[in-house]
Amino acid sequence: MNNSIHDELLQAIQQFALKRDKRVWQKVQIPSSKHLDHLKKDWTLTQLHIVSCIHTSKNVNNSFLASRLHISKAAVSKAIQALLKHNIITVTKKPGNKKEIFYTLTESGKELAGLHERLHQKAKKQYKQLFNEFSIDELKTVTAFINLWIKHM
Repeated sequence: MNNSIHDELLQAIQQFALKRDKRVWQKVQIPSSKHLDHLKKDWTLTQLHIVSCIHTSKNVNNSFLASRLHISKAAVSKAIQALLKHNIITVTKKPGNKKEIFYTLTESGKELAGLHERLHQKAKKQYKQLFNEFSIDELKTVTAFINLWIKHM
């Protein structure tokens, strides 16, 4: 294969990674709505993903979240503190086990989880519109490349 196309692809990957990293570290803005004003904070993606995990799973603790989200326990603890401070989650303990704590969503937390899901659906719709710009064979090639890339990470 041509070295020129390799260089072009590497540059595209670098630009993608830089833009994605910049976007990941930005705060997520809640859309304006009277119904959602009490949730209007600058939430991080980590906080939103934790809320989503708690919403869709049972017996969620720090270890579970760190494993599921592929982040450190310290990152989980930091995000959890912010969620507790803003009354998005509560701490629960199982009877007979005072050491281990689990998280549940408050009503506001359930609303935030729903909002996060709607934001994901909106993003999926935008990606699917983008996919329509390519042929099935092109999409299969991109999918194969990404899957192989993941194996080498």
